[in-house]
Amino acid sequence: MGEDEISNKFVKQHYASLQLLLQRRIKDAAVAEEMLNEAVATAISHMRVGRVSQPERLPGYVYRVALNLYRNYRREFDNRADLRVRTEDIEQLPTLAVGTSDVAYAELPRIVRRLIEELPTARDREIVRRFYLDEEDKADICSSMRLTSLHFDKVVFRARQRMRVLLETKGFEKHDLLSVLLLVCAVGCC
Repeated sequence: MGEDEISNKFVKQHYASLQLLLQRRIKDAAVAEEMLNEAVATAISHMRVGRVSQPERLPGYVYRVALNLYRNYRREFDNRADLRVRTEDIEQLPTLAVGTSDVAYAELPRIVRRLIEELPTARDREIVRRFYLDEEDKADICSSMRLTSLHFDKVVFRARQRMRVLLETKGFEKHDLLSVLLLVCAVGCC
């Protein structure tokens, strides 16, 4: 089967489904279509010069190329100077009243301690407390708990996931976990 036949067959069989996948991932139909069109053109040119050794795997290749193109697009978009905020504008933003922030800071350590105690396993509670609140060195924790560095990473990742789920059940947003931990560490109450 020739390259043109493969290209035509690919477009007929896979273009629509790839477009749906990318739209779901990118959440902007126009950008998804643009990335897919460029990815298809890139993949076909790569196929012509022999960079695609398995044409039957072309849909996956196009999908990955489209995601890489989107990543590059986001980098360029995020680095635009016209999207930056001026220092003067930031200084004009209102701040919390002193009483409000004092109450929030006083309440945070209690919330985080209770959250840590709700973690299902003692190992999760110990690792989160030692690594994030006590700021112990990873190597020291690994040594005392007899964990490899890779196993530690897996355990702390799962513990953070469990903490995030607990936070979400209490009405916090998905991104609030690290914010809460950072605020508590900054206050130094734990």
